[in-house]
Amino acid sequence: MLTMITREGIEQKLLSNHLHNLLPEGLVAPDYGSYSIDSIPSFIRALFGDRVERGDVLLPFLPSDLPQRVLFLVLDGMGYMHLMRMLEQFPQMFLHRLIGRGEMLPLTSVFPATTATALASLSTGVTPQEHGMLGYRLYLKETAAITNMISLSLLGSDASDNALEAGIDEKTFLNATTLFEYLRRLGVDSHMVMTKQIAKSGLSRLLYDGAAKMHPVVNLSDMLVAAREILNDAKGRTFVGLYWGDTDAIAHVHGPWTDAFTSELRAIDAALERELSGRIEDTLLLITADHGFVPMDAADYVDITQYPELYGNLALPPVGDMRAAYLFVRDGKKNEVARFIAETFAGDIICLDAERALDAGLFGMGEALRESRDRIGDLVVASTGRKALYYPYKDSVKLRGMHAG
Repeated sequence: MLTMITREGIEQKLLSNHLHNLLPEGLVAPDYGSYSIDSIPSFIRALFGDRVERGDVLLPFLPSDLPQRVLFLVLDGMGYMHLMRMLEQFPQMFLHRLIGRGEMLPLTSVFPATTATALASLSTGVTPQEHGMLGYRLYLKETAAITNMISLSLLGSDASDNALEAGIDEKTFLNATTLFEYLRRLGVDSHMVMTKQIAKSGLSRLLYDGAAKMHPVVNLSDMLVAAREILNDAKGRTFVGLYWGDTDAIAHVHGPWTDAFTSELRAIDAALERELSGRIEDTLLLITADHGFVPMDAADYVDITQYPELYGNLALPPVGDMRAAYLFVRDGKKNEVARFIAETFAGDIICLDAERALDAGLFGMGEALRESRDRIGDLVVASTGRKALYYPYKDSVKLRGMHAG
């Protein structure tokens, strides 16, 4: 059956999905429930013998003998196109040998293609409209404030996790069972390894509820050594999740098509070979990104405060993500704002009716939470090129790389 599935065939399928003409030709929509990152948790559950309801297109890739141990590495921001170019540029990479003994598949990210949203889908196996983690910055009725979903902090506050005190319940916010809880029910010992700066954060507790143990580490080498030791000490079926965020940080600061970003990926490749190759047994290794990146210059950031026809008609500053923003528009001004964006930023930014985008499947499949409808406002503004709407929040920075699918 695998011989019928090719990387090129999957790419063609992904490129042909325009969500019933919601998106212009050339844009890639998320392939929810199929070749998308939200299918990975179901695949992991299937590796441990669970029966799953989604992601069945990945089931042909299950090995004939299911592994006792699974190691799952998420490299934040390592886009498919960048990885493909790097593999071509450096034929001696360890990843070539891994791919030669396994499979490499193109998968779409989710919408919006941003860390908080993508990690929520990777943690639960459900789509953004089902888990409600719909961006980097959201207006939440639970907190009655614009809330940073990475730090779980309220607008105007520098204190991390104060949104938990203001109304977010970390046990119920995602409205979904986590992968780790499913694995616990299957009798699988699960672990999560991440840097100590985020291991005990509110977001980590929210995303990884059910993990048998959290392991704070200092750097990548420490992370891989910790993973190796967990796997080698394992007495039964074991899952180890790793999250590495420095790829994302470097792509933001320096840009994705830079020597700094490529050097980081090569360093990860070398560390994987050094710390894992020949040093763990009966373990299946999965590697994915959560999203990709596009390069940006300072001129690509469109400051909406300089456009009174736009900014003056908003009830709130834009939320969501820089390249996938949600606009809450003053009463009676939605059509005017949509028309202004279409005429002023044609070719760089598209403006979609939020309800239509939700109904067309841009945010996922299955039943959308009522809260999801509330959180995306009236209009969804998505970048199609390098330009993006910018609002000068106190913590906003014009970075050299921003999230993309």
